[in-house]
Amino acid sequence: MELREFFEKYPDEETCIEEFKNKRLESGLDCKKCEHNQHTFRRTDLKFQCKKCGTRIGLRSGTVMENSNLPFRHWMICIELMTLSKRKFSALQIQYLLGHKRYEPIWLMVQKIHLVMRTRDEKYRLKAYTDFDSEFLKEIEKNSILQKRNNSSI
Repeated sequence: MELREFFEKYPDEETCIEEFKNKRLESGLDCKKCEHNQHTFRRTDLKFQCKKCGTRIGLRSGTVMENSNLPFRHWMICIELMTLSKRKFSALQIQYLLGHKRYEPIWLMVQKIHLVMRTRDEKYRLKAYTDFDSEFLKEIEKNSILQKRNNSSI
């Protein structure tokens, strides 16, 4: 997704909260106390409440955003920037782009996202299998034959 499309899709904090809530429900949310999987969402305190025992689970609980007071939109923008391109963003650049006053919470957010990305990359390591295009292999073969001819004529 382009950055422009991102800002059109998530124009404010409310839409970011709604999207994150839906993602949590899609991935499956089990009560920590009774392991029941049906919940209602409380908008007043951004918590899921178990329909069976009434235990409340915070929207950020069990995620990379746990124990953070930064807005959901900051998190989603930062994740989008860090995964959108191969270019690395420093915490200082992200702080400037978000317009946040304090460096420390932004630095911690970036470090947490890096940790999650590193864990994901380790989980999905590429095996020794590679797949080349046949045209690419023909080109390599042609270049090696030409190189052998040039070396033998010298």
